[in-house]
Amino acid sequence: MEDKKLMLFLNENLFINKGTNRVCYEHPHEKIKCLKIDLTKNKETKRELKYYKILSKNNISFDMLSRYYGSVETNLGIAESFELIRNFDGSIAIELDKYLNNLNISDNEIEEIIKCIPSLKQYLYKNRIYVKDLNTVNIVYKRNKLNSKLVIIDGLAHSNYNPFLYQSDYFILKKIDKSWEKFVNSIKRKELIKSNPFFKNYLH
Repeated sequence: MEDKKLMLFLNENLFINKGTNRVCYEHPHEKIKCLKIDLTKNKETKRELKYYKILSKNNISFDMLSRYYGSVETNLGIAESFELIRNFDGSIAIELDKYLNNLNISDNEIEEIIKCIPSLKQYLYKNRIYVKDLNTVNIVYKRNKLNSKLVIIDGLAHSNYNPFLYQSDYFILKKIDKSWEKFVNSIKRKELIKSNPFFKNYLH
C-alpha cells in the first residue's frame, strides 16, 4: 500500500488523461502505478474503493482488472494509486475506444483485439465482477508478445451500494448480464464493426 506521509510531486510531464470526475498521472517513482485525483467531490471514488475491498476480500484474480494500491498525498491533493497498464515494450496501454474509432487500423489488427472480448466476458462472470460503467473508454488493450488482453481500468463503482448484492450470485449475475449487453451493443454500433459483420462472431 502507498504511504500517505510521503508527498509526491506531480507535473504536466506525468499527465496521462483527464475524465469527467478525475485526472490521471503517472507515478513519479514507480512506473507500474498511476495516480487518480478527484476533480470535484464525488461519491464514485468512495464506492469504487469500497468495491475493491470486497473483491480483494474474495481473493479474485486481478488479471484483467487494474489493481488498487492505496491513497497517497501529492502536491495536487490526495490521490488514489492504481496499477498502470503497460504494453510489453513499456508504453502505456491504449483505450479500446481509440482502436475501435481508428478507421485506418487493419482488419487483422482489429480482429486480434476483438478476439480478446470473449476472455474478458469469461473473466467477469467467473470472478463475479460487476462494472457499472463498462465501456470502451474504461478498458485498455494490453499488448503482450504472446496472449494480449483487455484490462478494465475504471468504471467499477456501483450506483447504489447494497451489501446483499455482493452476497447473491443471482443478483450479481443479473447486474453483469445487463452491463455486458450494453457494452457489446455499443461495440456493434462502431463503424469498424458494422463494416465487417464477421467481427460480430466475437460479440455475445
